Amino acid sequence: MTPELKEKLLLRLFSSIEYMEEFTAHYVAGLHAAEGAFAIFEEKYSINANLAHRYVIEFRQWKERVIPNFRGMKEDAILALSNAKKGKKSTIRSTAGNLRGLSKDMDGIGDNWWLEVDDLIRRKYVDNMNKAKLMGNNIYYTLSDFWNPGELLVENITGSIDEQVLLKYLQSGEHP
Repeated sequence: MTPELKEKLLLRLFSSIEYMEEFTAHYVAGLHAAEGAFAIFEEKYSINANLAHRYVIEFRQWKERVIPNFRGMKEDAILALSNAKKGKKSTIRSTAGNLRGLSKDMDGIGDNWWLEVDDLIRRKYVDNMNKAKLMGNNIYYTLSDFWNPGELLVENITGSIDEQVLLKYLQSGEHP
């Protein structure tokens, strides 16, 4: 497959509804895992004075700011996917863009309380959010037409994409 054709197919993949569905699934699963983890921590926090003392600021920040934001972000992602399926891709682009800024929004908010929750739940959150961030970046750059020449071919930027998957996006008359 030529680099030019691969770039063309990557653009089609990153702007496809299937890719947006997968992005949304990881995004929602990550946010859901964080909510579940916090609920577990909240229960421990309410019965353990030592935890309550140690994490009082983090607990308040997560309860009052982060978790309500995550709930809104989940709803926004589901709406954005619905809009994309109807042909309006600007909201999925915005959702992907918002995810890009999430780590900046979390600056100064502690996350040491995760140490009190089962590591499998934390890994579910991290794995899903990392996948969502990578896919969201690909969607955002594609729908915003921000790619620099050749950038789509750099796997450190886009992630590894199986060329067999890309073949699905060939149009008539195109050959690998």
